Amino acid sequence: MNKLLTVFAALSVIFSMTQGQASSTIESFVPADKVSAYFNCAYKLKIASKKCLVTKSYVSSAVDPRTKAFYGNKDFVQLTMIKWPDGDISRYVSMDSFEVINLADKKSYRYKTTDMDSWYYNLEEGLIILDNKGKEHIRLW
Repeated sequence: MNKLLTVFAALSVIFSMTQGQASSTIESFVPADKVSAYFNCAYKLKIASKKCLVTKSYVSSAVDPRTKAFYGNKDFVQLTMIKWPDGDISRYVSMDSFEVINLADKKSYRYKTTDMDSWYYNLEEGLIILDNKGKEHIRLW
């Protein structure tokens, strides 16, 4: 009987955790640390067929030469991983300057902010990553 109650309690906790993830908004996701949630997603203006799993965590600043040069190799930087419906995984490292580094292609991007001189995300249309020409690269909402 005790084993059954333990299993039931564990399943209840897991169920409540997945419910919490399902109701996450981009506004609550952006400032959070070490979190996962499902969001609608688009790549270069093409909307994915299903929601993407987006996970935020931290990795060593030695993960990329640019982060290592800026932070040293003993610091940690924020990593955003996007698991696309086709199984592909994108990994982006966020810099303090709103620069976003794609670890796969080593290109630099930036977050869409309220204006070019602002440090505030513009989340009206979701979290948007822009390429170096200001064109939308990824959108999460």
